[in-house]
Amino acid sequence: MHSSDVYAKVFQNARCGLLLLDRTTGRVTEVNAAFLRMAARGRGEVVGHNFWEPPLIADAEAGAEVSAHLRAGHMVEGAELPLQTGDGIWLLLEVSGSAPADGVVQLEVQDATGREQARLAARMDALRTMAGQVAGEFHDSQRVLQMLGELLLAGAGRGWPVSRELDEVQRASAQASAIVEQLLAFNGQLACEPRPVALNELIEATVPRLQRLFGRDIEIVRELNPDLQPVMADPAEIRQILLQLAANAREAMPHGGIFRLETRNAVAVAPGLGATDAGGGPYVMLAVGDNGQGFDEPSWTHLYEPFFSTKGKGKGRGLGLAAVHGIVRQSGGRLWVYSERGKGTLFRIYLPLARADLLAIPETPPDNSRDASTILMVEANDRLLMLMAHMLQRRGYQVLPARNAEEALRMAEAQLPDLLIAGPEPDLAQRLVRIQPGLRVLYLGEYAGGPDAQPFPPGAAMLPKPFDPDTLLARVRELLGEQG
Repeated sequence: MHSSDVYAKVFQNARCGLLLLDRTTGRVTEVNAAFLRMAARGRGEVVGHNFWEPPLIADAEAGAEVSAHLRAGHMVEGAELPLQTGDGIWLLLEVSGSAPADGVVQLEVQDATGREQARLAARMDALRTMAGQVAGEFHDSQRVLQMLGELLLAGAGRGWPVSRELDEVQRASAQASAIVEQLLAFNGQLACEPRPVALNELIEATVPRLQRLFGRDIEIVRELNPDLQPVMADPAEIRQILLQLAANAREAMPHGGIFRLETRNAVAVAPGLGATDAGGGPYVMLAVGDNGQGFDEPSWTHLYEPFFSTKGKGKGRGLGLAAVHGIVRQSGGRLWVYSERGKGTLFRIYLPLARADLLAIPETPPDNSRDASTILMVEANDRLLMLMAHMLQRRGYQVLPARNAEEALRMAEAQLPDLLIAGPEPDLAQRLVRIQPGLRVLYLGEYAGGPDAQPFPPGAAMLPKPFDPDTLLARVRELLGEQG
């Protein structure tokens, strides 16, 4: 066999992508089957086209930089460039090559998308840890501030003088509470109570609120699969996702446009640079899209990071998509995004299916036969413990304040409580239940639930962080079976 035939055979059968380019124009003169499979394109869509520009390399500026380096006679080793495939998926390529004196550029191309996703996942994990620590410290201080304001405002009703500044304190506290909630969502620490959800019904119930958000200039188009399977999710959190993505879409379409909602059953997550993780499944897929301004590829690697915004400096806190990412992750789902500048944005949210054994389990009504009034409260923050205890005592409850589990156990042995309010410490709750059967438990946030999480113990409930005093009192009354 002639040496040229051997080379051609090796070229075509190589497992990595191989291309030959004209050194001057960058046009592809030859390509092997591995690259065509990778790019999901036919030979005619590649040969004769400039490799360094769209529709192949999606970032023309980065492509031109690598091309210039090769034309200057230098070798390229592992340059990372985004590729847009024929079926609308973005991949991250690792490109190596050289340009010998004969004028032909020889390139070897590897798909580095999976490695990039792993790298981004590691960075997101580090950011989640930092965000959780910041939110936890900030939240305790914010709750003290909020409760002090509530107590002062309550005193105003009895004739105490209240200045306008106190109202500003309460407004600032509410804004801080919203920031904390988004950080906790990003970190996967929102209270999550997943249950089987009919996604189409939830979407239809949310559409009127979306219409009020959009006004008349934005049309809502729905393509909802009637044969959709139930998903395992927290309905309140799915509504939050819809509202956040709708708010982003409204800003991306200042002069009006189309907002699309689509649902369908999905075997697995579509691959690509915009996916937080590929494969898995089966899922139910919720697609949320618009035909607004969109954003460019470099934004993707930071899209879900807290305090990163595509709106420009000073125009957004950059917490909305971080919260969406955290909610989807906490629910056991996956995210996928595709966007082009000037052509719009499409998010696909993949949610896990509800387990069959949960679909037919009826909810057990709470036992409201007892008139409970003794509350054991466990909180390590002294100021917060005293404030919450004082607030509950003013409502007529007897409060046993404890700073840790050991102190709580000693108090419970001396006086049996009817309700435990504490952080999510299953060991403490189980030990107290043995002392006091039928004990109600109210966990104060930071329970990282998910589709595979263990259910709450009997008589237990969850109050998400951040919360206000009125919400705390309402949950206490609910658990103790009190009216109003």
